[in-house]
Amino acid sequence: MKQFFYLLAVSTVILASCSSGSFTKSEKGMEYKIVSTGSGKTIEAGNFFEIQFTQTYKGENKDTVLYDSRKFANQIAQMDSVQIPPVYFKIFKASKKGDSIIVRQLVDSVMKEGGNTPPFMKKGGHLIAYYKIVNIFTTKEAADSAYKIQMEVARVKDSLNSLGQIKKDDKIITDYLASKNIKATKTPKGVYVEILQAGTGEKVTDSVGVKMKYTGKSMDGKPFDSNVDSQFHHTELLPVQMWAPRVIPGWVDGLRMLSKGSKARFYIPSTLGYGTQGQAPAITPDENLIFEVEVVEVTNQKQSMADEQAVQQKMMQQQLQMQAMQEKMKGQQQQAPANK
Repeated sequence: MKQFFYLLAVSTVILASCSSGSFTKSEKGMEYKIVSTGSGKTIEAGNFFEIQFTQTYKGENKDTVLYDSRKFANQIAQMDSVQIPPVYFKIFKASKKGDSIIVRQLVDSVMKEGGNTPPFMKKGGHLIAYYKIVNIFTTKEAADSAYKIQMEVARVKDSLNSLGQIKKDDKIITDYLASKNIKATKTPKGVYVEILQAGTGEKVTDSVGVKMKYTGKSMDGKPFDSNVDSQFHHTELLPVQMWAPRVIPGWVDGLRMLSKGSKARFYIPSTLGYGTQGQAPAITPDENLIFEVEVVEVTNQKQSMADEQAVQQKMMQQQLQMQAMQEKMKGQQQQAPANK
């Protein structure tokens, strides 16, 4: 619920029918319009309401939908002046079941208020949001029941979306392998593994730890992370605990085909990688990835846990050193005017 109203607060918003009728100007450069097609009472304080919403950005050279709840599930929220920003509380308080609300705001205003905006959003562009009041509930029990229904809807839609994406990813990868004449074995979950060097040591299973070298690349060959390439500033072997892995599922699936000494390439579909969210800025949503990996060591669980703890401690030390350096530079910048 808080996350939903955070989205309202930063006002990413929706395309939709900026149909006839004037907008009402509000604070901080926002404008809104209630398209009243509903009936009954308006939403009262303490009520819960089900809302469908879409978010979009419209600029000179960019027109894109950022989010559409119809692809996932509607949100259930409470009419609470503490949780809802004042301007939205005012808007929803004047709305009835079936009403639609259009909110738009200049990107300039969001930037002025210190809001985080992605690089493609430029001054002069608009964030436009379209909300529809699907239902109003007067009790928490009724709202909870509606929430459970929406969660089931989300689960079903997610499964259907995943099935479609799995087929799409598999075709992209198989077409790529065919175009390069690459022979790779498909794992049960859908990773394609190209063995570059067969390992002769202990086999990787779910009860061992491994220490790895790796380089991650997009399908066009551009690297985005590596512990082999020094430009990424971390060259320690990466420990992976196969019984409790903290890596993407595609890695785990691929590693099960390797042994100590193996070198391989993993062609990982997005559903076994970073999924619909991606990992900005290097990995886009629904992006298939290539990882070149080498299993340097296979260890027991005790040694693997110690290896991972050592890596975490080193990373923490590096972060503390970086923070100390930043504080020192900040202090020097503050003193500079006084020394002139």
